[in-house]
Amino acid sequence: MQFMLMINEDESVYDGAEGAALLEQVLAGHMKLAEDLVAAGVPFSGERLKPAATATTIRWKDGAESLHDGPFAETHEELGGFYIIDVPGLDEALAWARRIPVPKGGIEVRPVWPMGAEG
Repeated sequence: MQFMLMINEDESVYDGAEGAALLEQVLAGHMKLAEDLVAAGVPFSGERLKPAATATTIRWKDGAESLHDGPFAETHEELGGFYIIDVPGLDEALAWARRIPVPKGGIEVRPVWPMGAEG
C-alpha cells in the first residue's frame, strides 16, 4: 500500500547562518533516511520543493478563477517536500514518517488513492 508522507515545516528556521547549518543537518538526515529505505527494501520516491514564495495558487469561487502568489494554504507552515513509500500498512508508514527530520513542523501521512480505484 502506498502512503504519501508530506513534510510541512516552518521555512523560517533555515534563515541566517544558523539556519543554513541546520539545513545541512536536515539534508543529511534525509539522505540517511533514503539510504535506510533502500536498505530495508521499501519502494519510495520523493522530492524537495522550492520555498513557498515560489508557489502560485489557482483558486475558484462562484465559478470565477483567481491567481495568487504563494502557497495554497493560509498557514505558517509550508509543504517542503514529500516521500511516497510502499509499505504493508499505516503502522509501517508512521514508523518511517517518524524518522523524517523536521526541526519545526509536522508530517502528514496519507494513503495514496490510485486513479480508477474504488473506495
